[in-house]
Amino acid sequence: MRGILLCILSFSLVSAQVKAAACWEAEEYEAARMRDLQTVLMVSALKCGRSMPDMPAAYNRWVGRAKASLIEGEKKLLAHFVREGDRLKYDKFTTALANKYSEYAEHSRFCERAKLLMDADEKHNGVLAEVALLLNSRPNGVEDMCPAKKPAGSQIIVSPFDPIPEGGAAQDAPGQPVVAGEPAAVAAPATETAAAIPAGTVSAPPQ
Repeated sequence: MRGILLCILSFSLVSAQVKAAACWEAEEYEAARMRDLQTVLMVSALKCGRSMPDMPAAYNRWVGRAKASLIEGEKKLLAHFVREGDRLKYDKFTTALANKYSEYAEHSRFCERAKLLMDADEKHNGVLAEVALLLNSRPNGVEDMCPAKKPAGSQIIVSPFDPIPEGGAAQDAPGQPVVAGEPAAVAAPATETAAAIPAGTVSAPPQ
C-alpha cells in the first residue's frame, strides 16, 4: 500500500499546476482527484502501449472496475465549472490535465509506475479509487477549497454535566440520554465515482 501511495503522490506533484479559478467544494475536490488519477492511467495506456503491450487492456479493465465512481465524479466535476459560470472551462481543464501528464510521460519510470497502480488495483479489487481520495496532495488544477458550510439553523449544545432527563425520557444506549427536541443525525449515503471502452481503444470517460 505504501508503494501505491508513493506512486500516486509522484504523479500528483507534476511541476506547475493547471489553473482553475473558483473555489472547490469538498465533493468537487474529491472528483478532481479521481479525474487526476484517471488521466494518469489513460495517458499511460496511450503512451506506453508500444513498450508495454498489455497497458491498454489493463486500463480498460480498470475503467470497468471504477466505472460508477468515474461517472459520478465527472458529474461533480462538470458541476464545478457550471457553478463557476463557464461550461467550456471543463473542457479546458481536462485537456490541460491530459497535456500536462503527456509531458510527464517522457519520464523513464512513468510507464512502470502506472502499470504498478493498475496491477495493484486489480489485485486488491478497486483500491485506487479509495486511495486517490485519501491522499493529501492537491490534484492538478485545483486551488482554493471553499469555506466549510455552517449547518442550517441553531444548534443545541448540552453540557455533559446536565442532569439526565427523568420521567421516561428515551435513551439511545445506556449512559447516552436523548435531549428532547434535538433532531436525530442522518448519515448521507455514500456515493461512488466511467465508462468502459471498447477493447483496443483507449479514451477518456464519457462527458
